Amino acid sequence: MTKEFLHRIKRKLMKMRLQPIRVFCFHQVSDEFDASTMYLDDWLQTDEFKKRVQSMREQGYRFISLEEAHEHIKHDFIRTYKYAVLTADDGWASLKNILPWLNEQRIPITLFINPAYLDGKHFRERNTEKYLTQEDLKSLNIQYPLLSIGSHGWEHVDATKQTEQEFAESVSNSVNVLRSYPNFIPFFAFTWGYCNSKTYSTVCASNLTPVFINGNKNFNNKASIYRELLK
Repeated sequence: MTKEFLHRIKRKLMKMRLQPIRVFCFHQVSDEFDASTMYLDDWLQTDEFKKRVQSMREQGYRFISLEEAHEHIKHDFIRTYKYAVLTADDGWASLKNILPWLNEQRIPITLFINPAYLDGKHFRERNTEKYLTQEDLKSLNIQYPLLSIGSHGWEHVDATKQTEQEFAESVSNSVNVLRSYPNFIPFFAFTWGYCNSKTYSTVCASNLTPVFINGNKNFNNKASIYRELLK
């Protein structure tokens, strides 16, 4: 039998004993779409966001933190519960619209942040976009104990188009800023999910868990976290 055949058999057996952990990613959430500060492809209406989360609960999913999910992925031999995780990329200020509701529902969330925009002065692409600030993160840490933050790189750029040194500095600079917040966790979400072997190795060498957006579910891949868009 070939190695590929044995690998397929192993995957099937694994799926028989493990419920997959689903990690969802979204970006902007607000009551109304603002074309001057938002991207339509990244936006969810507030009630629609709540409806999708409630639908997951009705399907029997238990919402847990990203760190807890990673522990399950690393150690579970049998997993009968259906777990789900919420993450949000880019650190948009509009995320403050749904944090009170998530707190009421006791649902954890991880925000992946680009520290370059925390000063409220530097923006990407256009100067009307609104991001969370340093002061926001400090207050949110106190208000929402189920909120954690991870790195999204220093700026929102394609890691595969940076030199090895540029990307290494991006990772290092972002972590140096974010680790000052008590709710920082050692996870790195690649922007747009773009990654290659060198950027992957850099993240792992920095003792960070790589996080992707590739539509996959998590069984027991101990080295990475896979995500799907919240649709």
